[in-house]
Amino acid sequence: MMKKGLLAGVLTSAVLFGVCTADIPGVISPNTAEAASQLSKGIGGRAYLNSTGSVLVTKIQLPSSIQVSNGTAYIYSGFTGGTEADIGLQYSETYRVWKPIMKVGSKGQSQVRYLEGESQFTYTKGFRPGSTVQLTIYKNLNGNTRATYWGTNNDGYTGRIISELAQTNVGSVSKWKALATVAVTSEDQRPYIKSNFSTAFTNITIDNKAVTPVVDTQDFAKVTVSGSSISMSVVK
Repeated sequence: MMKKGLLAGVLTSAVLFGVCTADIPGVISPNTAEAASQLSKGIGGRAYLNSTGSVLVTKIQLPSSIQVSNGTAYIYSGFTGGTEADIGLQYSETYRVWKPIMKVGSKGQSQVRYLEGESQFTYTKGFRPGSTVQLTIYKNLNGNTRATYWGTNNDGYTGRIISELAQTNVGSVSKWKALATVAVTSEDQRPYIKSNFSTAFTNITIDNKAVTPVVDTQDFAKVTVSGSSISMSVVK
């Protein structure tokens, strides 16, 4: 039976679910790391993936060490356009693991149903720091949005978790994205964020075609592109 998932922590950040405070600028050279805007309610790096395709696949290299205070760390992908989606991982300070998160349009984590792997990668468990997670996102699979994560949990179990939001009915998208952020619940908390971690999205493909990321935002972050891969460090 499919169950609704419970996420350790509250997804309240506009960094995860919102948009930047400035207009998105014109096309930037993918090898030029220039800050295009400041993220709202947090700090971090963002790159866009100029594809309107349906299925994204990438490997995420999780930080082997992470230092974050006065905020919550996220590493995630998703898409933008008619519907905004944020799909990826949230760091749990309590359990020292990375947990799946998902928001598509107005539907959030409380409405996620797990088709497989719930007991291995949620609650007190999650993906092990320093490990690699393969993330596959289907924007519209029979009217639903689905994410599959392959990786190793904090108990050494290797397998997958499949999460889904039903009846999202996503149509066309304008582009995809990749981010690493530290989020807070209000702007007045932003000055107190402390962060030091790095991650990478490697071998990014959309509809089986390699995609070169375009750097958009470096807000206390360093974003570097190499082919169809991107590395991000968030330091403040």
